[in-house]
Amino acid sequence: MRHINTKALYEYWNTRRLGRTAPARADIAPKDLSGLLAHLFLLRRMDADHHVFRLAGSALCQMHKREFKDQNFLSLWRGHDRVHMSALIEGALNAPAPASALAEAQSIDGRSVEIEIALLPLKGPEGLVDRVLGLYQPLGAGRLNGRPVVQHALREVHPAVRPAPSVNVFAPQALRPRPNRAANDRI
Repeated sequence: MRHINTKALYEYWNTRRLGRTAPARADIAPKDLSGLLAHLFLLRRMDADHHVFRLAGSALCQMHKREFKDQNFLSLWRGHDRVHMSALIEGALNAPAPASALAEAQSIDGRSVEIEIALLPLKGPEGLVDRVLGLYQPLGAGRLNGRPVVQHALREVHPAVRPAPSVNVFAPQALRPRPNRAANDRI
């Protein structure tokens, strides 16, 4: 995570988890993220090839010169990049854990800007982890001169990694996990 906004969103997501694998969509309050709203998006998983925008921030729409509601997020990607982005989202939902990517967003006249994309899993109303809270954050000072982004190219992929379980050392001995021992290791 490079950008301060990406780190802030992750910290917020992590506090809203409350020890669970992922927070519920209902646990995310837009007023808490007012400084990030322009770059946020919300996806709903329909199937592995369709992650549909439920919401898209104004900066994301402005950079592409179009609205995204009910559009497939994967339509922003081509070829192998589309396959990798689909796998990245599916991994974040299945872990469930955050994932991120760095990409180059390019305009029709070849100008480009580096972007960071954060993907944070959420539980939907049915209790399934089928939503993604995302951040589409431009990095640096790439200038598109008002031209719309027409192409993306992945540069780095950071797959979801489930955090290691924690053990409460203050729990009674009977509740602590016991190490696995082979039958011949018994004392």
